[in-house]
Amino acid sequence: MKALLLAAGEGRRLGYHKMLRSIAGRPMIFWTLDSLTAAGFLPNDIIVVIGYNSSKTEGVLKSYDASLNVVKNPDYKNEMFSSIKTGISFVPESCNHVLIALGDQPLVKPETIKAILEKGNPLKVVQPTYNGKRYHPLLIPRSLIEAIRRAPIHFTLKDLMPPPEDRILISVDDEGVALDVDTPDDLQRAEILLKARLKGLT
Repeated sequence: MKALLLAAGEGRRLGYHKMLRSIAGRPMIFWTLDSLTAAGFLPNDIIVVIGYNSSKTEGVLKSYDASLNVVKNPDYKNEMFSSIKTGISFVPESCNHVLIALGDQPLVKPETIKAILEKGNPLKVVQPTYNGKRYHPLLIPRSLIEAIRRAPIHFTLKDLMPPPEDRILISVDDEGVALDVDTPDDLQRAEILLKARLKGLT
């Protein structure tokens, strides 16, 4: 099993360098990586797809752990699917499942990721829900991994996903799955929630 962490975007609404924005004194993406490793992924099982300012981003990621698999998406300005295809191209053919996670979701709890992994199914996508809505991270089976490999670059993941009734949906008590840090307000909220969590208040 591999984790595919998408971290290629520019972060225009945050003034660029989104993945390296500081939350509670550390780059945002470090908190996302913490959740993945706490859920059981080894750093060398994590494929991080980068794009904007890739040299700087790669250096910061390697300072987190040199064994991370950092890959560059030359078409990062296109839709997110280009980053998914880039990352999937580095997934071994023998891999049965891939967890697709977003680098700008620093508050996803390790327990949420563990719950998703525990429901791993050879045929179905596993997806968390919060307050009745579907979110990332997603656990995808080999059939969808192969469909992504074959799909044209202009596709989206939505084009390939099975309908919700054919997925395994898990209700989670985790606001982190619903908080993508895209704006300064999001960043401020994430910092408040993270600091409260670190103090054991949430």
